[in-house]
Formats: sequence, structure tokens, C-alpha cells
Amino acid sequence: MDNVAQYLAGLENERDRELALSMHKIILTVLPDAEVKLAYGLVGYYQPKALCYFGINKRHVGFYPTNQPMAHFAKEVAPYQTGKGTLQFKKDSAAFPVELIQNIARWQLAQAQK
Repeated sequence: MDNVAQYLAGLENERDRELALSMHKIILTVLPDAEVKLAYGLVGYYQPKALCYFGINKRHVGFYPTNQPMAHFAKEVAPYQTGKGTLQFKKDSAAFPVELIQNIARWQLAQAQK
């Protein structure tokens, strides 16, 4: 069983599994070569360092790109930022800020490759 399947198996319901798959596809589109690992109870993307994580929570979907991109994308993340390195989205995949998620993941990869 791969790491994403393992994460999905631990989710409580089909809706949460669909949200997790949606986030995985959004991130994998821009990080196709990333190694996917489970860490901190989240799905993490590494290439070679940790670039970002996501997790399905009871009331929201959490996206954790770490602190650096939060400063770089301060204006764009403001509506979603709930902590120093945390973004929260409604549990509705149609409401996910896909372009923002992908831009952050791309930026993280570029920083890791410097």
C-alpha cells in the first residue's frame, strides 16, 4: 500500500477521502517527481527536502507549506492563514485555491533547488 492509500484508509468517510485525493492531485500536478511520505499525520511532499504537507481535519483541509512561502505570498495567503505556517480551506474541493496551492508548491521547489 502506498503512502497516499495508507492515508486515505485512515480517513473516516468518503467525502474526506475525495478531498484528500483532490489535494494530492493538485499538488502532484506541479511536483510530479516528489517523494510522498506520511509525516506528522499528514501527507508530505519531499524533493529532496520537505516542500509542503496537507491533512484533512474535522472542520477544514489544512495546507502546511512551512513559514518561508507564507511571507513571500503574504497577500495571497491572508484569507486562509490561521497560523505561522498554516492555511485552512473549507471542506469543499471546488473552493480550494488551486492556483495558490500550486504556486506555493512550485516556489517551494525552486527554493529547495537553490
